[in-house]
Amino acid sequence: MADWRLEVLGGARLLGLAEPLELQRRVAAVLAWLALEGPTPKYKLAGLLWPGSGEDTARNNMRQLLRRLRVAIGADLVLGGDVVSLSERVATDAVELEAHVFAGRHAQALALAGSLLGTLDFDDCPEFEAWLLRARMQLEALRRRAASAEADAHEQRGDLARALQFAERLLGLDPLSEEAYRRLMRLHYLAGDRMASLGLFERCRKMLREEYDAAPHPDTLALVRDVERGLVRPLVADKPGRSLPLSVLRPPVLVGRAREWEQMEEAWRSRRLMLLLAEPGVGKTRLALDFAASKGRYTVFSARPGDTGVPYSLFVRNVRRMFAEQPAVRRGLEPWIRRELARILPECAEPGEDFLPLRDEGDRVRYLDALSEVFRRCTEGLASFVTDDLQFADAASLEVGAYAHARFHETGDFPVIIDCCRLGELTPEASTITKRLEQAGLATYMYLEPLPPESVGELLGSLALPGATALAGELTRYTGGNPLFITETLKHLMESGSLERGWPERLPPPGRVRQLIQQRLERLSSLALQLAQVAALALTEFNLELAGEVLEVSPLSFAEPLRELEAAQILRGERFTHDLVLEAVRGSIPAALKALLHRRLAQQLERRQSAPATLAQHWLEGGESRRAVPFLLSAARMDEAHLRRAEAATNYARAASLLETAGEREEAARVRARIPPVGC
Repeated sequence: MADWRLEVLGGARLLGLAEPLELQRRVAAVLAWLALEGPTPKYKLAGLLWPGSGEDTARNNMRQLLRRLRVAIGADLVLGGDVVSLSERVATDAVELEAHVFAGRHAQALALAGSLLGTLDFDDCPEFEAWLLRARMQLEALRRRAASAEADAHEQRGDLARALQFAERLLGLDPLSEEAYRRLMRLHYLAGDRMASLGLFERCRKMLREEYDAAPHPDTLALVRDVERGLVRPLVADKPGRSLPLSVLRPPVLVGRAREWEQMEEAWRSRRLMLLLAEPGVGKTRLALDFAASKGRYTVFSARPGDTGVPYSLFVRNVRRMFAEQPAVRRGLEPWIRRELARILPECAEPGEDFLPLRDEGDRVRYLDALSEVFRRCTEGLASFVTDDLQFADAASLEVGAYAHARFHETGDFPVIIDCCRLGELTPEASTITKRLEQAGLATYMYLEPLPPESVGELLGSLALPGATALAGELTRYTGGNPLFITETLKHLMESGSLERGWPERLPPPGRVRQLIQQRLERLSSLALQLAQVAALALTEFNLELAGEVLEVSPLSFAEPLRELEAAQILRGERFTHDLVLEAVRGSIPAALKALLHRRLAQQLERRQSAPATLAQHWLEGGESRRAVPFLLSAARMDEAHLRRAEAATNYARAASLLETAGEREEAARVRARIPPVGC
């Protein structure tokens, strides 16, 4: 039960004393940040709020601020040392708003009015001011979603008066939304006020002319004609938004890559590993897949966010898939190979079979020989295989791949490898491995640039979208020639009805593709968005059964939301259409709700006996750091058993640090004593 109430919507005050305490500007900033963002290093908050001061001065100012707050209220509401957090004794209205929307309590969410921190000014703290602007926008987006959901619900129940109230509220929250105008026009007509509906159309037309120098969308014109003829129908069901053409998900032709294709041909002739490096969205995967398809049969190993911290996750996931596709390969494994593979694939173990840890380099070579032979047999007969999103791959899987490549390259008994990685995000382990291969003449680095203007025009022509080719110049300037940014911008223009009207005056700043994706997320139904958010946090563990357990609904209820997410090109099956879409979804989750979802995921994944490193990370992200310790220790022991001493040392050190923070210094010392010397 909370003893204190922090109100940060419309102002900043603390309730719990005899009289409400109006909070000083920086105190309000600290409490609002901790309520919405969760535990934060103290030095980071100090730097945000005293950016012009030296580090020592900023930290001293932070200490004094917290001391004054403690003296003023007679209690510690900000807890911790180097990392501080808000006490659980404090309830916050902004967090409640987020929770109400997440739980579908939309009317309660809308009852919490006011802008975050009201009129407090932070122009002398630019980084904090930027965060505040983003947080305000996020809360406004939640209110818009709540108002839309309430308007739909009341209309479907036939309560047009209440539906009108929420539709008015929605238009007030989003006064430049043509869709909000259409909703209100339709409701006024259904409620019997035809003149109000036509008056709204004139207001809408004036707004579009003044703000965008544009005419109403064809949907709006069709609606006003229906109003004039008396043909408007009530809303009968909650329908997903319009389906986007598949051509903007995967353009039908590859353009602007002739030079890179020739480089790949040269590498192919010498059977060198190819590493394609580029900024997100430039088209690494499309080029790799088209080239691989031109050479014969291939397969794709897709690394995923979350793989990095779980040794062998990439290798195990894809070997399991290939065993399912080729059961004869698994049945044909010699006993010594099966035993070594069972160290990371428990289903390969015989009943009662025990495994001794790897003791020395000889054991390790035998182990890698077995894994690389499994790799070779699974890919036998393939011309190539593509590793997508290499930046997410775990070091142990990369080691197996490099070992297999070096071992079988000379014989030609192994597919050509094509790796795709974000520029500047190659992990140190992957960089070491690929540089070593490059120096040995076994690998080639290739850098992809954005599309030039003529290729942007060719791309737009291939999409067969009315009005698209006329925007080639504007799209090139706005997106910098990044193919993903181009298609995301087109999706936004299509959904907002702007594509055929020409280039709009108002769009997020160039390069802000995540904001365009965020606007697409705002159009989703509540359950569809929640499903996407669980998928973004569960990562490699995600499936509909798990989502049902976390959200406490039947997985069967996800049929419509899943279709909605696929129509909006957010998900394809149970995978995100692009990792930038995943990142945008993660960014849409309020911090308090993100922590709650991580805790629920940890609980459900414990029951499923997921990888210890995965469970530890969910407990850490959920703010339950002490509960992560046993899983970090388990992960460290598994690392030791595979002679992965560096990873074991990292996990032991993390566990010891958490124990020290929890005040368990004796146990922390025992854990530190187990840290193996790295490099042995």
